[in-house]
Amino acid sequence: MKQFTLTLLLLIGLTEFTYAQNFYARRRDRNWALSAGIGQSIYVGELYTPLFDKSAGFTPNVGVGLRRKITDQLSVRFDINYYQIAAADSLAAQASFTLGGGDQENDSRNERNLSFRSHNFEFSSQFIFNLIPIDGPYSYRPDLNIYAIAGIGVTTNNPRGLDIASGNMVNLRKLNTEALEEPYSGLALVIPLGMGIRIKANQFTDIVLEGTGRITFNDYLDDASTLYPSEQEVRDYHVANGTGLADLAARMYDRAPEKGFGEREKGSIRGNPEYNDYYFFFQVRLEMYLSDTAFGGIFASKKTARRLR
Repeated sequence: MKQFTLTLLLLIGLTEFTYAQNFYARRRDRNWALSAGIGQSIYVGELYTPLFDKSAGFTPNVGVGLRRKITDQLSVRFDINYYQIAAADSLAAQASFTLGGGDQENDSRNERNLSFRSHNFEFSSQFIFNLIPIDGPYSYRPDLNIYAIAGIGVTTNNPRGLDIASGNMVNLRKLNTEALEEPYSGLALVIPLGMGIRIKANQFTDIVLEGTGRITFNDYLDDASTLYPSEQEVRDYHVANGTGLADLAARMYDRAPEKGFGEREKGSIRGNPEYNDYYFFFQVRLEMYLSDTAFGGIFASKKTARRLR
């Protein structure tokens, strides 16, 4: 984080020095902005919930984005993010909680003993709506502006788990641990929603603080969603499809025996299919406004490009 802060300050100083005496650069509007940053991610699903688990499983993320101004309040940004998410039943709170009917139920996730870690890429298009309109060129923007984010995107989805027999991380999706007719997809549709604060650092650079959640249309970010199949069903799938993974899948679909608990019976609860999984980003970004001659002219007509020279 210290290295990132130092780099951030150096970049801000460099942009200020480069354009400090360029009068016309300040007068021209800059409709494109390039951003890059780092932050933390957190997953919410069958293996972690903020309602019962006190320790949040924060994991790193990095992202880059290219934003285009559309109106004085609206812009669109194209984002690429690399992020990690992870959780483990062994870290569950082990709480007792009251169900709707008043019955007490114990948190048995520690006994279930599932865990995962996932390294994913997300690609998205996001609309950004500024609370304060920017009347005139970019140099007229306020020192601080709050904005809302909404968009659509897609993320890769290949959760991995530790096979204690070999000590290797293995792809859980390929193991089809719930013996589905077809393994769930390695891609998932997401809807980014959130808020951000843009702070003017100098004439050409902003510091951006963002918090965004991802509504997903997938309940398998953590490889758990429905009920336990039988071991034979898991083996039958891999034998029928010639994957050569039957023994590995039989070890990984039910992790309870690793902690000395009995094997799960077919039909036992493994997850909750009524709710999809979610994940959240918290990022700090440096956003730099790009000159029309350096970038915008590529997308302009020949007549416009000549006028910008």
